[in-house]
Amino acid sequence: MDRPTVAASEPHDVRETILQESGRLFVARGYHGLAMRELAEAVGVSKAALYYHYRDKEDLFMAVLTSNLDRIEQVITEARKAPTTRLRIEQMVQAIFQRAPEQRAIIRLASQEMDQLSEAARAEFSRIYHEKFIGQIEAIIAEGIQSGELRPMNTSLATWLLLGMMYPFFYAAHAGEMTSFDETTDLMLAIFFDGAAGS
Repeated sequence: MDRPTVAASEPHDVRETILQESGRLFVARGYHGLAMRELAEAVGVSKAALYYHYRDKEDLFMAVLTSNLDRIEQVITEARKAPTTRLRIEQMVQAIFQRAPEQRAIIRLASQEMDQLSEAARAEFSRIYHEKFIGQIEAIIAEGIQSGELRPMNTSLATWLLLGMMYPFFYAAHAGEMTSFDETTDLMLAIFFDGAAGS
C-alpha cells in the first residue's frame, strides 16, 4: 500500500503525515543518515514547506520523539486504571508490544541518537522522557510497593530492569523473534515478578 503524502491529505493532517514518515525514515537510516531534502521528498512536500512546519532537522526529530512519547503516555495512563500493579504493568507492556515494529523502534531511537543533538535538546528530551515514560512506570512500581503487592525496592532500578527486558523488541529487525505477544509478555512478567527459579 502506498504511503500517504501531504498532497493527498487534509491541511490538519500535514504535520501528522510529516511525523509518521519522518519517524519511519529516522528509524531506518538514523539521524545523520537523512537530509531535510530527502525527508521532504519522501513526505511529498517542498523543502521550504518542511521548514515552514519545523525549524530544522533537530526540531523535526524532537517532534517525532515527543509525539511518540505522547502516545506512550496515553497507553500508560490507560493501563494505570487496572486494579493491580501486575495488571497495570501487563497492560502497559502488551499495549507497547502491539504497536507496529517501527513505532516501537522510535523508543530506542532516542537513546541511540541523543549524542547527535544539542545540549539543550538533550536536556529537554530527558525531561519529557522521564515525565511521560520513565516516571510513569516508576509511579506504578511505587504504588505497588505502597499497597504491599511488591516488596520495597529501588523503583528507578526496577523500572530499568523491566525496560531492559523490553528493549530488544524495540528493534524492528527483532520483531520476528516475538512469536506471540501474549507468550512474550507472560514470560517477561513472570521473570520480573516471580523470578526464573523453579518452585
